Amino acid sequence: MSKATLDSILNVDRIRPDSQNFFTFVASDKELKSLATRFKFLDVLALSAELTISKSARDCWDVVGQLKGDVVQTCSSTGVPLRETVDFLIEERYVRTVGHQEEVEVHMGVAEPLENEAINIGELLAQSLAIAVTPWPRAPEAPETYTSGEEMSEHPFAGLAALKRQPPK
Repeated sequence: MSKATLDSILNVDRIRPDSQNFFTFVASDKELKSLATRFKFLDVLALSAELTISKSARDCWDVVGQLKGDVVQTCSSTGVPLRETVDFLIEERYVRTVGHQEEVEVHMGVAEPLENEAINIGELLAQSLAIAVTPWPRAPEAPETYTSGEEMSEHPFAGLAALKRQPPK
């Protein structure tokens, strides 16, 4: 079992077609701080993953695994720190492009093109973390609605609303 870091890049030519390659990842303090800064989290307390990378077809590799961690973000309404536990299933397929990259059509959700004949394991883990967290976390005590500034007593359609409330003649 190999150890991965956020800098890990795996050349696909090193992946044997008849075996699975296992990787473990446990983020260092420096990597946790880097992820917190990159994604504007208050803190990333822990992050780990176990991945299996295998060649699934000609010019095609699958990455499957589990990403786990603890992240602290701010409530999008109140600014209160919120801790979230992440438990995210990674399922990604990479394909080798042929010829010029602009001529290859890759459908989102189906496969990722290889870059320089390699899978960037570190970037896959970082992006998976960003996808796994709640995008706009809200504290349970956050109000449902907010008003901004003073409310207008007379809005442009106040006269029409008053006419509508009058009984017909």
